[in-house]
Formats: sequence, structure tokens, C-alpha cells
Amino acid sequence: MDTGFSFSPTPVSFELDTLPPVDMILLSNDSVVFYTCETTLLDVSTNSFRNLLPFPFPTHHGDGSINPSERILTLPEIPSSELEIMLLAIHNVPRNNNSPSLFDVNIITRAIDRLPEYGIPPDTRITPTSQIYHLMLSCAPLYPLEIYALAAQYEIHSLAVTVSSHALSLELSEVSVELSRRMGAIYLLWLFQLHMGRTERLKVLLTAEVGLHNPTAECSFTNQKTLKRMWNLAVAKLLFVIKPDTTTALIRDTVMEHTSELTCPDCLNLRDKQLNMVITEWSVTRRTIGDS
Repeated sequence: MDTGFSFSPTPVSFELDTLPPVDMILLSNDSVVFYTCETTLLDVSTNSFRNLLPFPFPTHHGDGSINPSERILTLPEIPSSELEIMLLAIHNVPRNNNSPSLFDVNIITRAIDRLPEYGIPPDTRITPTSQIYHLMLSCAPLYPLEIYALAAQYEIHSLAVTVSSHALSLELSEVSVELSRRMGAIYLLWLFQLHMGRTERLKVLLTAEVGLHNPTAECSFTNQKTLKRMWNLAVAKLLFVIKPDTTTALIRDTVMEHTSELTCPDCLNLRDKQLNMVITEWSVTRRTIGDS
């Protein structure tokens, strides 16, 4: 029979064998049905799910069962795309990767913003072992600033730390007023410190003096100035393009390009030693925000 709305035997993206007992229905404003559990909603909410629950009384049948279709709660302000994500956070069950709303950062943001309205602190549901946490992580490579800001807003620190590394490729000028408001002063400061700290660290590594080797018949101290000149030219080129996510490949290629005419084995050894030091130190330089 045509009910006039979309109907599925389980909540969208949820797997039957991982669900709590189903005893009610949530109906989105675009008429999509989500089966859920009243007890779970009440357990995670501090305001009785916006004071919409519990139902006045359960509808029991002769066998003691409850028919969810007789206990429907309509949410006229929430579309199904957002309600799906809210229920993913609430129930923490495996998600359906075929659902496009699960990878839309704007929908994710609006859904998480709705949780406090229904008495659900986001930081209690978005934990490192939760499905919603890993969903947000999967979106971070494409939307690093948005996910970082969302994590910062609700003080989900471990998520903000992990996501911050994805923001290294972006210009800080891309942080909008809205994103900076969400981040707050502390997390915005940490992001700036990460970017500036990495940039300054690479400058220090690159501008360290190249050593000298003992003079030989083929290469005197005077001749060794050639190595210093070539190294400094490579560094000068790199200083113009340094970013927080500068790759070790770019560093190596630039240095090798500018020192390709060296013929002295001892000079080449000094170059390689200096280059390896820079690359090693840069590789272990912190890539995520800290706590101060």
C-alpha cells in the first residue's frame, strides 16, 4: 500500500543485527521513515529529546510486542539527510557508504549542530571509536578546515589534532569568518602556530651552514666556496616556495638540480650529508597541532 512516504525496514544506513530494539519511528520533514529505539534516545539526551519523549504510553499487543508504526514522532524541522547522520551518531552502527549525505560536509555540520538542541552533547557521541568520528575523518582530506572547525567547536580534541595535518596544504587566508568563529581563539591560534612553526623550522634547517672538508690537491678551501654558492642558490629558490606541507622530494630535487655540476667527491659527500640532515629533521617535524 502506498503510504505517501519513503519507508525502509531499518533506519537508513543501519544494519539490522547491530540495532537496539526498535519501538518507534522518526519521520523527517521530507517524509522519510527511520526506525529507532526510544530508550536509546532518552539515554543519550539530557532534555528528553527536546522534550518530545517519552511517548505517553507504549502500544502493546497481545504478545507484549510494540508496533513501531503506531508510535511515530514527526520532526518537521529536520530533513532526512541530517536525521540520518544524527541517528548514526546516536546509535553508532555501521554506516551505508552509498548514502551521499554522509560525505556532504555541509549536511554533516548541520546535523551535528542539531544534536545539542535535542540534548545530545556532540563530544559524547563523537569519540575515536565511533562511526561518526571515522566518517568525519574520511571527509577531512577534502574538507580539512570545515572538519577541523567542527571538531574545535565541540572540543573533540583528538579529532582536531588528526585533522589539522590535512590543513597543511591550505592557505590560512582560506579560513573564513564563520570557520574562525567555530574554531574559537585557542584552536585558531594552534592552527596558525602549526603553519608558522613548520615554515620557520624548515627555514632554519635549510639555512644551516654547509661544512668544509680538508683541502685536497683537487679541491682547496677556495674551491669549496662553489659548494656553498650552489647550496645557497638552492636554498634561495626554496625560500620563495616554502609552505607548511613542502615535500622532501621538492627539497631534494631543488638541491640536486643546483649542485649537479659538483665533481669533487668530498664536496658531494658534504652536500649529501647536509641534505639528508635537512630531510630527516623535516620528516620528523610535528605535523599536527599541539596543546600550547
